[in-house]
Amino acid sequence: MVECKAVKVNLKDFLKENRVKGYYLNENYVEGVSDVSDKYIEDTESPSSRTFIISNKDEFNRIFSKTQIDVDFEKEIVILYIFSDVNPYRKNYNLKGIKRQNTNLTVQIELEKSEKDDSTMLYQRCLVLKMRKVDIDCVEFEEI
Repeated sequence: MVECKAVKVNLKDFLKENRVKGYYLNENYVEGVSDVSDKYIEDTESPSSRTFIISNKDEFNRIFSKTQIDVDFEKEIVILYIFSDVNPYRKNYNLKGIKRQNTNLTVQIELEKSEKDDSTMLYQRCLVLKMRKVDIDCVEFEEI
């Protein structure tokens, strides 16, 4: 069983440590003092995605705080996928399939359809997948 639902999580510090390519608010920017063009900084050095397999409560609590996700780590694992995205106004990525080959997992996702031209500059986005505990070493996300 795979559970997909939108939840609010507080990953602020973890996301700061695990950036992906994108634009980030310049911490040295001062409204009304700094040049407007300095408000955001482009990160071109980080990878375009990062994936974390979370298999114990200590690791989960280190990453997530004040989350609405209940996990029984005896039976379940959590996969956190952090990636560069340009679609902030489309809320849902739909799970289309999961393929397992040995200890490798491929998660197929699809962005909800939209008739609007609603893309923006690259930003950091997260997907959280809670699933039955399986022995895996690698998870890849594939957008179809």
